[in-house]
Amino acid sequence: MATAQSTLEETGRMKPSRIAFAAALVLGLGLSGRALWQTAHPPDPASAYLALFENHCVSRLAKAQSGSDPFATLVKNEKRITRLDSAGLQAIQSRDICEVKDATRLMTEAQRDTAVASIVAFIAAKLPELSEHTDPLDWDLHRAFTAQTETNNWGIILMRIEPDSADALQSTTTTLALPRG
Repeated sequence: MATAQSTLEETGRMKPSRIAFAAALVLGLGLSGRALWQTAHPPDPASAYLALFENHCVSRLAKAQSGSDPFATLVKNEKRITRLDSAGLQAIQSRDICEVKDATRLMTEAQRDTAVASIVAFIAAKLPELSEHTDPLDWDLHRAFTAQTETNNWGIILMRIEPDSADALQSTTTTLALPRG
């Protein structure tokens, strides 16, 4: 009787290796499902554009001002793509700038207008020390917001340089030029 009961107890328990396998299988299926969902349902490009700018560029601003910027040691012309998302947007870091662009999947005209309006509203609300100084250039979009102090000059530039080129060539770029003291 004791042998039958111990056999029953052993079969009722899962071995740690089986638990680990089951956990890995569930985790793998979950991640695959999420990736498939994001591919089939990419985020709204205009909202994603602002989020990418805020999370990858503006978050770097305080680090640059305090001297703890992790990208400050890059070689002068070296660039790193720090984020490429399913909306076709990318964040590119270099020593002195952070830029967001719709390089791999261009936004529509309506999405571009929404993204630019969102960035401008964000600047007004979160970075009031910046003031707009726009030069009249023959570009589709050129808006510059700068802060000039005795120790640091920095700012943000929104641009599309191809006027009247149709959607095929209208890449939108928002560049944060970081302060370097």
